[in-house]
Amino acid sequence: MSDSDSTASPEPQRLIKIIVISDYICSFCYIGNKNLRDAIEACSDLPVRFDVEFRPFTIMCPTSDGKPFKRNDYLAKKFGKEEAVIKWKVVEGMAEKAGLKMKDDGIMCRPILAHRLAVKAYQVGGQEMQRKLNDILFEACFAEGEDITSLDFLADSAEKVGVLKREEAVDFLQSNECADCVDKMMEAAKANGVNGVPFIIIDGRWALNGMQPMECYVQIFRKLAASGSSGSPTTCNSCTGPLLEKKAVASS
Repeated sequence: MSDSDSTASPEPQRLIKIIVISDYICSFCYIGNKNLRDAIEACSDLPVRFDVEFRPFTIMCPTSDGKPFKRNDYLAKKFGKEEAVIKWKVVEGMAEKAGLKMKDDGIMCRPILAHRLAVKAYQVGGQEMQRKLNDILFEACFAEGEDITSLDFLADSAEKVGVLKREEAVDFLQSNECADCVDKMMEAAKANGVNGVPFIIIDGRWALNGMQPMECYVQIFRKLAASGSSGSPTTCNSCTGPLLEKKAVASS
């Protein structure tokens, strides 16, 4: 046996597939994404590897005209001005606890182009490329209050993470590529009982409805690591069909 053979660490055999159904304008998705990332980092001692795939959902009505508008105006209309302020203070507190920045106001929109680009990112560069794009989209929406429906912004973001060159990204965003996949993914989510986000499916076995604390994920990951066998991961090539082998749903 060579020295390199004796010192090499064995590759982790256990794959934990995580599907995160999410919307970029959802504050709980923003915070929940950070909690999930922290949990994965906290489980670096486990003999497992993770494949995290974000899938699209839209919390805005599909009949909306598609034009972005101020988040504070939307919340005031939905809850009343005073109640909206109270609710947002709670969200800001959650974000601060997670170590995230949160701008006082932002943009509400139906970010279909962003979802299409995220699907493309996963197809091109897997979870790592999609994660980098997610970071840009979430931070732009909540920490900066930017319009994430902007074609220029999305094209710049695509080039920054390496999905496409800027000119190619513009062509992609102006085409229908990945639109069918996004539609099918959202239809599949609804067919599997998803009516709000974030909705997290772990290993095809655990379904977590709503934002979860880091400790919840860690507990599940350690339990799955101890079980030894992998579930049946659903890949990006499977835009339709059941997302769960069996339902074990936990609500926040």
